[in-house]
Amino acid sequence: MGENLVEQRQADDKASWDAYWKVRDVDSRGSIYPRFRYYAHKAFDAPATWFRGIVVIIVAVIVHYDLMFRLSSILVSEKVVEPLNNKNRLPYYHRQLTRVPEIDECGVNDKACFYEANEQYRLDKMVDGFILQTLRQRVDRCMLYNNPDHSPCAKVIEDMEENELNFFIKYGELGGEADVRDAYMKQKHRMIWERRHPEIMEERSAKLADHKEKLANGEFDYSFWKKGMFYQDKKNYEPPYEFYMSKSPLEGDKPLSKDWQYYKNVAQDPEFDKDQGKKSDFRLF
Repeated sequence: MGENLVEQRQADDKASWDAYWKVRDVDSRGSIYPRFRYYAHKAFDAPATWFRGIVVIIVAVIVHYDLMFRLSSILVSEKVVEPLNNKNRLPYYHRQLTRVPEIDECGVNDKACFYEANEQYRLDKMVDGFILQTLRQRVDRCMLYNNPDHSPCAKVIEDMEENELNFFIKYGELGGEADVRDAYMKQKHRMIWERRHPEIMEERSAKLADHKEKLANGEFDYSFWKKGMFYQDKKNYEPPYEFYMSKSPLEGDKPLSKDWQYYKNVAQDPEFDKDQGKKSDFRLF
């Protein structure tokens, strides 16, 4: 009474083995070899039975202490560790991924390093693309909300145009199949060009500083970024049209015309299409 299923099974198992050895004892009486086998098997069975009982006790003790340890660890995890993690956990968009060595730090024949650097380049390009997309959405919402007065949107337009330029500098005109080596070579060529033309870079820095000063004083000149309307941009002279981008990151410089006489007129007449669609009296605000 009061026995559980495990104890009942153990009792039945012990009774079965006792009956087995009793039958072996009766069958081997009055013989030599069967009686010898009976004593030999009985001698091996006694320590095995004793050891099995000890193992059961040891396993029970281990399970008991393991259960206690698991309960204590769960208690510490739920009451201490998880509250601290939830309190100090950063939002997913603030997570800083571990950086791998850049392509300029890889050995010439280090294929694994090149693969990791290339995957990091693809991830960076994807993240930069999403950042640019978010900035464009901010501009669209601001202009839609403040229409027809777009002057409050000067800051978001400035951020979008500056980010779009930086995106084009890093990824532009490389094509969709470019890898990290292409971007690295483009950066190298850009640095060489800037060193060879310091006067252009100084003029560019001066104009950028002047533009930033005007922006801080509340005067925003949109022509600093775009010289004309989208239909006046020479990259949109021919399809495919990309109205939402001022600088295509996937294609090179498109021809102004497929008519050979156009280029003949440009070569012969310095005033012919001098501005090439880059001048306009249109002002956003």
